[in-house]
Amino acid sequence: MKKTLFLILSLLLFCSFSYAYTADPGVMNAIKDNQIVDYNPKTKMWSRNLGLKDYVFTKHISVGTGSYSEYFLGDKQFDTNTTYEFLYNGKLIGYSGHLLKFFDLTFDGNNFKAVELTKDQVQTLFPDVKIIMVSEFENNEITIESPIFRKRAYMILNDTDRDFYKYQFEYYKTENSYFKGIFETRFPRVFVYSHFKSRDELFPILKINVKPIFKENIEETDEQTAPETSEPETSETEAN
Repeated sequence: MKKTLFLILSLLLFCSFSYAYTADPGVMNAIKDNQIVDYNPKTKMWSRNLGLKDYVFTKHISVGTGSYSEYFLGDKQFDTNTTYEFLYNGKLIGYSGHLLKFFDLTFDGNNFKAVELTKDQVQTLFPDVKIIMVSEFENNEITIESPIFRKRAYMILNDTDRDFYKYQFEYYKTENSYFKGIFETRFPRVFVYSHFKSRDELFPILKINVKPIFKENIEETDEQTAPETSEPETSETEAN
């Protein structure tokens, strides 16, 4: 009896510390402070630490609370308006922890250009993560269904003009501090994403209610929430 109880407790402990999702290895291999990336304007491809291509950039992290990335080409400084970057199939992808958005970054010889990634493109980077769009919240609140006693990962992806600077989950610590919009569920609970627990109109919260579902409904729910294969158009903005 004691051995059985110990085994059960061990399994529960293992489940508690295991991740509910995997990401492409390139996603987790960030461009770090003082590292070099090269950009070839002809192929529009990025590479790491070679210093052989047309444009050779050195990354630095800004001094201050924003932790924004700065890329230096010689003595020229360029801001990407992102807080985390990685290489993916020759592309430089940037993530803004303040906007909860991903961008495809290129360089036109004068400035960085940022094209916002679509939901389907982000889903490719995080195949095991259920994506929740900010536009899906009604009155800043949404209810999601999650299998009980089984971890599932979700990501808040921003498709609006809202800014979530200095937002974080209340009473919940994310597994990866770089991707602030990712959270994991295992039991029914309420997640609150707020600006230092503010409840005013200037900094409205995002509230996520987790509704449990049981085994007989899991397969049906997974099929209903599977990502679409079609890819919508992207919008282009300029990063100074």
